[in-house]
Amino acid sequence: MIDLDDLEGSISKIYREYYLDVYRFLICFSGNQHDAEDITQEVFIRVLNNLSNFNNSRNLKTWIFSIAKHVAVDHYRKKKFTSIFKVGFFKQIASTDKDPNELMEHN
Repeated sequence: MIDLDDLEGSISKIYREYYLDVYRFLICFSGNQHDAEDITQEVFIRVLNNLSNFNNSRNLKTWIFSIAKHVAVDHYRKKKFTSIFKVGFFKQIASTDKDPNELMEHN
């Protein structure tokens, strides 16, 4: 199915054939249309970047869904990590020590 001599044609065919399945999977995984759209785009970017590494003895759809699962998990790990460190987080842990300017004035 993958013709490395006609990479553009192969990519177009893969995208047309698997886009909707990947998108639906990610809608179910994320429960969020916007996230599913972003993750689907990232999945096909990774498919494109790694297409030359694909082992033709494997099932292409399984390979693409494996990428989709990993991209989705990575997406939510990053999202969870960044949500911990929102601006409000740092305001909650304000120091009771004097700020550096106050310390310099006293010395």
